[in-house]
Amino acid sequence: MRRRQTRPNIFRNLKRFGVYQGDWKYILIPTAVMYFLPFVFGIWIYYIPAGFPLGLMTFIVLLGVFNFLRASKPECWLKNRFDAASDGWKNFRAPVNDEFGQTDWIKKKR
Repeated sequence: MRRRQTRPNIFRNLKRFGVYQGDWKYILIPTAVMYFLPFVFGIWIYYIPAGFPLGLMTFIVLLGVFNFLRASKPECWLKNRFDAASDGWKNFRAPVNDEFGQTDWIKKKR
């Protein structure tokens, strides 16, 4: 029986239009918002609903930005950036009793 060819790097992310599959949510959600909001508020430019040009422009700009970021930044840069921004500066607990004092493993010179 003949062996079948397998795709090398099977666990590697696939790119579509230069954008990895995990980043599409950051492109499609703002595009959908910019497309539907003018319809909700009834904004028209002459006889054209403003959602169409705004949605198309948002998609093109975000696609270009993500292609640039992917070329210049490491793979999980955006996800880690959003995680760091959402965490912010966490409060640490105050030192208890004499934690800043001398510990057992440090010996004083006498």
